[in-house]
Amino acid sequence: MIRATANGTNLSYFKEPDKLAKIQLMRAADSGQIEEEDGELAATSKWNQLKVLLRRGYIKAKRDTTLTYLKIGANIIVGAMLGTLYFKAGIDGSKTLGNYNLLFSILMHHMMSTMMLTILTFPSELSILIKEHFNRWYSLKMYYLSVTLVDLPLSTLCCFLFTIILYTMTSQPMELLRFSMFFLISLLVVFVANGFGLSIGAYFNVVNGTFLGPILSIPMMMFAGFGVRLCDLPRYMYWGSYISYLRFGLEGIVQAIYGMDRGVVDCPDAEMYCHHKYVKKLLKDVGVRADQFDNDVIALLLFTFVLRITAYVVLRYKLISIR
Repeated sequence: MIRATANGTNLSYFKEPDKLAKIQLMRAADSGQIEEEDGELAATSKWNQLKVLLRRGYIKAKRDTTLTYLKIGANIIVGAMLGTLYFKAGIDGSKTLGNYNLLFSILMHHMMSTMMLTILTFPSELSILIKEHFNRWYSLKMYYLSVTLVDLPLSTLCCFLFTIILYTMTSQPMELLRFSMFFLISLLVVFVANGFGLSIGAYFNVVNGTFLGPILSIPMMMFAGFGVRLCDLPRYMYWGSYISYLRFGLEGIVQAIYGMDRGVVDCPDAEMYCHHKYVKKLLKDVGVRADQFDNDVIALLLFTFVLRITAYVVLRYKLISIR
């Protein structure tokens, strides 16, 4: 009987053996797609996982009013408010110091709005991630890569809208190079803040994350060189300036506006004297160097890379601890 049935592989005893043969051929073809991912069996290739996750992420971002429309609206409203408050401050020699304060306010907006929104939204996705990842729908690497790629267009759009509104309303130098430098630094600060928020949101819940995020941001502001100049920091605390990404953001954005040998800022006729109409005096008084743009960009890129890797490691540890 074993010989007659060919050890169970003979299909002639079934009613429709041709259809069964086709099913076996399809299974054999699909079996080539099953591969090992992160020590687990994934039912499809990593590129197909990424494609499906990206499509799902874009649909979700389109429908999610909290993550998308609220973020876009907040950037437009805050940009218009700051533009109204510092209207034409960029070409007014009597408001040069106020314009410098505006530059730091811009960095604060990019940091807090991006970081806090990530901390508030990312923990809610962990319950879905845990179920789908443990059911081997996709690997953690592809999920994390899709989260990163889906966020790029929205973050870039929000940053651009905020920058174009604020830059024109405050009458900053209308030069393409300066605007490009200004936008690049702003965008890199957004990316760093997003990675910072992911690192916190990947491990802590919403309550603990909303407390820990602002607390950890305070040293970033302390060592940014705003209020307390870097040259006035005690030697034993100067190391803090190297772990503050706001320090590199402030240097870069100041160079975009006041660097590259910018001339004298016009002083209004109504003002008798404008002390900071000379850019060199302003830079000396605030203690910010405006000749390190390349180094600032490299530092912000390193912060982005390190924080993204940190967030992935924290997320992977969280899943392993749950398992």
